[in-house]
Amino acid sequence: MALAQELYDTPACRLDSFVAQWLQPRREWKEEVMGAVRTVEKFLREEHFQGDGLDQEVRVLKVLKVGSFGNGTVLRNAAEVELVVFLSCFCSFQEEARYHQAVLRLIRKKLWRCQDLLALGLEDMWVARGVPDALVFTLQTKGIVGLITITIVPAYKALGPLASNLQPPPDVYVSLIKAHGYPGNFSPSFSELQRNFVKHRPTKLKSLLRLVKHWYLQTHHPGSS
Repeated sequence: MALAQELYDTPACRLDSFVAQWLQPRREWKEEVMGAVRTVEKFLREEHFQGDGLDQEVRVLKVLKVGSFGNGTVLRNAAEVELVVFLSCFCSFQEEARYHQAVLRLIRKKLWRCQDLLALGLEDMWVARGVPDALVFTLQTKGIVGLITITIVPAYKALGPLASNLQPPPDVYVSLIKAHGYPGNFSPSFSELQRNFVKHRPTKLKSLLRLVKHWYLQTHHPGSS
């Protein structure tokens, strides 16, 4: 709780310094994490998935870093990266719901055969039950980071080639409503909009988000990184 106490004692004029000194990740640390993430992204882009109930070869259309690493608000030493993977086999929200579990199983099988990831200490892989379910595993670097947790969420690329500063056409939301999905189940399809909402905002706002996350973790989850 030492850092939390320091935050409470920090005047507003020194909050930028507090963020820079305690909350922003060091460049070497971030580069090491991103090096491991690029290995995962390379595997996903180059691998083709087929079988397990899927009657077509599945290709990765795009891999998107979301969450704190995606929008630029990651806290120091919080080595948890979430990747949304847009796949060719999902042509609608209904198909995404239908094949979601099969795709998770296929990716899981292929990951265990990836020598580059095994060399990074791939282990502890499991399916995290949620909205939606996701594949989670850890990598062990030999540098300053140590353990990195990677989360992979398959998704339907509902927005197509939409530019980051444009709003989706109304028919996207019409098809979303007609899919009758569980609340939040298809939110990864809109993750690019969610990420860009923060990513392109001023540094001051990102610093504020880091401060709020730090305060929350220290206050409600003592001991969390």
